Amino acid sequence: MAMPPSTSATLIGYFPQNGPGITDVVVETILLFLGFVSLGLRLWSRRIQRAQLQLNDWLILFAMLIMTTRYGIEVTLVVKCGMGFHIGVVEEVGGEELVALFSLLLYIMDCFWVTLVTLVKLSILHFYLQVFRQPIFKRAVYAGIGLCVAFWFGAFFGTALFCIPPNKLWYPNTPGHCGDNNKMYTACATSDLGIDVIIILLPMPILWRLQMATSKKIALTFVFGLGFVIISITAVRIKYMLEMDPLDRTYSISQIALFSAIVPLLGIINASMPIIPPALRKISKSSFLSTTIKKLASSKSSDRHFEILPEPEYPLVNVSGNRGAYAVENRDHIQVTTDWEIYSTEATDRLPSKTDNNSARSGGFRI
Repeated sequence: MAMPPSTSATLIGYFPQNGPGITDVVVETILLFLGFVSLGLRLWSRRIQRAQLQLNDWLILFAMLIMTTRYGIEVTLVVKCGMGFHIGVVEEVGGEELVALFSLLLYIMDCFWVTLVTLVKLSILHFYLQVFRQPIFKRAVYAGIGLCVAFWFGAFFGTALFCIPPNKLWYPNTPGHCGDNNKMYTACATSDLGIDVIIILLPMPILWRLQMATSKKIALTFVFGLGFVIISITAVRIKYMLEMDPLDRTYSISQIALFSAIVPLLGIINASMPIIPPALRKISKSSFLSTTIKKLASSKSSDRHFEILPEPEYPLVNVSGNRGAYAVENRDHIQVTTDWEIYSTEATDRLPSKTDNNSARSGGFRI
């Protein structure tokens, strides 16, 4: 019986030179953080609504658990096994045992990926069942669920049993046989792409028949249609799969692994988008945010109505005139006083009768 690959060799010291690997880790870390944020908002929204967690919530929770585990494996592939370097570098530093460990971890990660994307799809379809009650639509959703289950069985066991026995995948000299790597990857990715298109298009006719403003229909279409971004990424992923060099897997698989991680992470975020509005409304109404917005509005208002005038436009001049205006000057200050008459030309009939013949006077403005 073959022993597990040794883990003594490592490429950790070469990580700063691994450009593709660094890109992989950074992008996945950011998206994983956003995935946890969307999951937190989803659960908070359920709490705000005082609603129990539904099956679609549990599916996303389980998917996030698998995604986090897969992320840890992929970081190990990059940091320890040198994913992103050419195979010659990996063999020179770590030998055949490190290449075997790379193949074993990649095998586990591929099995996780099939389960992960299936859980996300099932979560979205179950959400459809809770929102849309039309019998015809529900039958279409159940058909989509059947496709997802069939996809998982075919892709999971096709990956798990790609080599007979499975350890031939990381120990090529083991007696047995393996399938065509490119064909398997392409078949899984193409099936995944087709099911995604079906899931995204399913609710569109119903959304556009709803009695609501067109702007709201567009907004809902955007929320449900974010999956088109995932479809585009899946198409790019298929392109790199077709171009993959099986003799230089440590390098050529790095771009595929990145896109393979982006797809389920965006799927988790997309699946939570229709559910998180209660939490977003709660955040927008928080006292801290409201106070900040009021301060910003007040600041903008002040800037709009009051302005510091430049001094050169209004030079100091001598003040003189009749109607009791006079100026008193000494060493300390200049005092200007005057009398003012106040008239109302538009609302004279509303003034008291004694003001018809007398003007109101005010004085004593001091500079």
